[in-house]
Amino acid sequence: MLNWKKIIQAAFTLTLVGCTTPVLNNPNNIHTLISFQGNVQVKKAKWNSFHQVDSVTILSGEDKIQLGSNASVKVYCSDLNQRTVEQPGTYLLSEVCPEGDSVRRLCPDCNNKTRRPLVSTEESLKELPYLISPRYTKVFNESLTIRWNKVSGANNYKVKVEDWEKKTRKNQIVYDGELEPGEFYSVIIVVDNDNKVASTDEDDGWYSNFIVLEGEEAKILREKVAQIKQQELSQEQEGLILAYFYQENELNFEAIQVLEKLVKSGSKTATVYQLLGDIYRQIGLSLMAKKVYQQGLALTAKEDKSGVKVMMQWGLGEVQYLLGNRDEAVEWLEKARANYLALGKQLDEKEEKLINQVLGRD
Repeated sequence: MLNWKKIIQAAFTLTLVGCTTPVLNNPNNIHTLISFQGNVQVKKAKWNSFHQVDSVTILSGEDKIQLGSNASVKVYCSDLNQRTVEQPGTYLLSEVCPEGDSVRRLCPDCNNKTRRPLVSTEESLKELPYLISPRYTKVFNESLTIRWNKVSGANNYKVKVEDWEKKTRKNQIVYDGELEPGEFYSVIIVVDNDNKVASTDEDDGWYSNFIVLEGEEAKILREKVAQIKQQELSQEQEGLILAYFYQENELNFEAIQVLEKLVKSGSKTATVYQLLGDIYRQIGLSLMAKKVYQQGLALTAKEDKSGVKVMMQWGLGEVQYLLGNRDEAVEWLEKARANYLALGKQLDEKEEKLINQVLGRD
């Protein structure tokens, strides 16, 4: 029998390697358009035309912004500095944000889409105490609150983290055991009822684990977080930038906490919901992703051509497919494909493959 824990640890470690070292002069360095006034349009490298900005937008150095008269934008650059553009014209982001000494970048290997998908029906998932956090993430060496799905009829839950074990009637508990830097930990939650279902029943515990940051890595990341928090940013701007930073460095636990707080505060920024839905989806929380995508799409109901909207449509299509809702998956993926084409973006090979799978063409 294969040792699934060793397999997960190896895959998890490979995913994380190389995601925190700054990359200089990299077209994947990311910049956040945090505020704008007037006629401001964006053209991403894979689009063939400009489209109106409608929300906080993540851009790479290869993307362009176009300002009309009396328009202005503020960009939070990958070097953690803010820059304002107020003159009409068309600008390459690498011109607005110098590419040197960047610490924020796209990470193609982080939260990658080739990770093992969880395929479970909504009904079966609702009966499992699946782990919500800390789930498939790096964490700082500090006290953690472990959360899981509340199961109807559960008398109590038994929570195990390696040799640490406790019981609770709630669906969360503070882990007060020891955490060793660089160590891998698995989490198991068992429901005390007739069925004795466990969180690992979801998919052999593939996502029910976390890794503690090494001391030097944790120090560097904390310094960057402090630098972000020292900027003159609104609560929502700071939250989004922190969430992207955490996600880029595979700190999904921290990113989810920040974004969930913004959602609970009543955020009207669609990008908040898109990013939170993406992280949920990428770590196997399909039910939670479905809910937050639906919330975000409700905010974009009046917008026809929106990059954020189409990403949420695609994400919702993916999770509907993983939840066994084929008809709904077809509907959302076809909407997303049509809107991607309207934005001038062609689907890549993986996206076309998914649509063909959903439509039964494979």
